[in-house]
Amino acid sequence: MDLVARATGAADLARARAATRDAVLVWRCRDADTAVAAGALAGDRRLPSLGLWLEVSGDYPAALAARDAKTVAALVGLGDVVIEAREHARAHAAVVEALLGGGPVDLVNEVATIEGAYNRPAPRPPVRVWALEGGRLVGGGQSLGLVASGSDALGEWRRYGVGDAGS
Repeated sequence: MDLVARATGAADLARARAATRDAVLVWRCRDADTAVAAGALAGDRRLPSLGLWLEVSGDYPAALAARDAKTVAALVGLGDVVIEAREHARAHAAVVEALLGGGPVDLVNEVATIEGAYNRPAPRPPVRVWALEGGRLVGGGQSLGLVASGSDALGEWRRYGVGDAGS
């Protein structure tokens, strides 16, 4: 499985999906809130190959990212979420992953203490959660490295997969 990360304007989501073709698009919106734009632009179409790239911070904690991912999953379908953070990306991703399950969630780590929380219903099919760590995407016992990057009319893109660049 390959993931292609792209940041585009909201109006370019459909073009970004088409340009991705054989991989899962993990999209970040440059000119609006990513989750809101994905939900609004996709209308009632199910987009099983859509993924979101969310950057968590003090202003946008992992619990809110989980809520947004669940909402997008319910509206348009969602296969993958990449969590980026300045520190503790795996801990933030663990919060998102736990809150996308059926609950109850009891979790204590570097970024959160959660006791008895629910975020129901859980998305079906389940959403894969990845953390950006050291230039790799890690999650669910897997690690995806950067295998290619470039730019086109839509801007820069990065492809993550099982191999490493140059191999």
